[in-house]
Amino acid sequence: YQRRVREAVVSTQSTGILLLSFSLRHCIAMPHISLTAVVRTINSHPSGTYREMQEEEEEEDLPPPRRRSASLSVASTVRRNRHMSKSRLSVVETTKEKGESWVRRFSIRKKSVRKGKSVESLNQSTEQLPVKKSIFAATLGEVMNLQQYSHPNHHLPWVLTLLAEKIVEYGGHNTLGIFRVPGDIDMVTALKSAIDSGEYTSNFPTNDPSVCASLFKEWLRELYDPVIPHDQYDVCLRSCENPNYCATIINDQLPNINRLVVTYVIRFLQSFLTEERKTATRMNADNLAMVFAPNLLRYSGTDLKVVMDNAESEMKFVRTLINHLDTSYMDGVV
Repeated sequence: YQRRVREAVVSTQSTGILLLSFSLRHCIAMPHISLTAVVRTINSHPSGTYREMQEEEEEEDLPPPRRRSASLSVASTVRRNRHMSKSRLSVVETTKEKGESWVRRFSIRKKSVRKGKSVESLNQSTEQLPVKKSIFAATLGEVMNLQQYSHPNHHLPWVLTLLAEKIVEYGGHNTLGIFRVPGDIDMVTALKSAIDSGEYTSNFPTNDPSVCASLFKEWLRELYDPVIPHDQYDVCLRSCENPNYCATIINDQLPNINRLVVTYVIRFLQSFLTEERKTATRMNADNLAMVFAPNLLRYSGTDLKVVMDNAESEMKFVRTLINHLDTSYMDGVV
């Protein structure tokens, strides 16, 4: 407040602006301000005098200002400075303690580095962490190794057969646009997490066949290596409309686990091709092949033009398998 009054006085002396709300009674509590200078400055202004301003203030009936003795002001200043000093001291002490703690930790770490134990112990502790591997985005061999104790009698990845069974159980054979219409992305993510953590056994997260169908495709698409290996990709495209040669590729040229997975998927898709189910789902062999071709075949390059050019041949290859591949030997195979 004192600073504002001093600024107001300086402004009045320099520019001659009338201080309409200035109270001389407030200046009494500020002996360091020259009242004579204030009165002289205000009276010298052509638009008003000190007496007129005093009369206006008396009409307003303002309460008298509080006077503070010099001793109280000094005492409060001392207390405030003492409090600020204590605060600064506490901050310094806290910072000092944290610094000493950091120095101790640094010295310990430095000693361990000198002994050659830091990096080695870190690697050993990392190797000893119980990391649970995912059945998603893995190779078929890794998936089968992961389930050798939980599903020792399964010849197929249990997640594949589980999702296929749930699709049928929840009415996928009669769901419009099954495999083509995606399931809710949040439910797909929740189902994926539940299956990967094993929580699906107590409470299956969904009863929507489209959600299960979306995860069915996602599991195939996210395999580290495609179900039909890269070295067979070009051969499949060249023989995409030859049923006998397509069957030869699947039965004779694929690793055993890949052959079983491809045959199981094709057999599952063939179950949707009865007239009644095609009418209900609006999904014929062409539609199913178009949806599943990117999940079974995968171009190893990055040229988008090649990917687009090969899409039709990939679809024809999968359609040929759906229409002509003999999958009867898969009865009862899980």
